[in-house]
Amino acid sequence: MNSMVLSLDNQIFQLINLSYHNPFLNNLSQLVCYLGVVYTILIIALLIAFFDKKKGKRVAVLLFMGVILAVCLTFLLKYTVLRPRPYTVIDNMVLLAVEMDPSFPSGHTVNSTVLACILTKEYDKKIFMLIPLFVGLSRIYIGVHYPSDILCGFILGIFIAILSEKIYDNILYEKIRKTLKD
Repeated sequence: MNSMVLSLDNQIFQLINLSYHNPFLNNLSQLVCYLGVVYTILIIALLIAFFDKKKGKRVAVLLFMGVILAVCLTFLLKYTVLRPRPYTVIDNMVLLAVEMDPSFPSGHTVNSTVLACILTKEYDKKIFMLIPLFVGLSRIYIGVHYPSDILCGFILGIFIAILSEKIYDNILYEKIRKTLKD
C-alpha cells in the first residue's frame, strides 16, 4: 500500500481510537459490534421470517445468503491480504478487544453492511444504513481495525447484498416457483 495512504489510515485510526473514552462509550461500542456478528444477523433473519408474514421469508433467505457469501469472501480476503491488526503495529492507542485473524477487511462491517442494505431495500427505510456506520466506527474505536478495513468492508458488503438479491431474484425464486407449480 502507498505510504501516504498508510499514513492517512494511521492518522484517522488514532483520531477515532484516541478520542474521548469512558466506560459508557467503551461498553456501547462493544455492544454495537454485535450487529456485525453472524449469529446476531441470523437471529434477526429468523425473527423477521417469523414476524413479517408478507415478505419475511424472502428477507430471511436474503440475509442467510448474504451472510454465507460475506463469511466466505471476507475469509478469502483476510487470508490473502494478511494485514496485521492495528494493535500489533501501533503503540499509542486504546485497545478494548483482541481479534486473532487478519485485519482486512472488517468482517463485522461487511456483515452489518449486508444486513443494512438488504433491510433498507426490502423495507425502504434508509435509517438501517446507520448500522454499518456505527459498527465500523466502533471497530476503530475499540482498536481492532483501520479505517481502510472499514471502507472496504462497506464496499464488499454492498456488493454482497446486491449479489444476494440477484441470485435470489434470478435463480432461487424461479426454482421455487417452478417447484410449487409441479
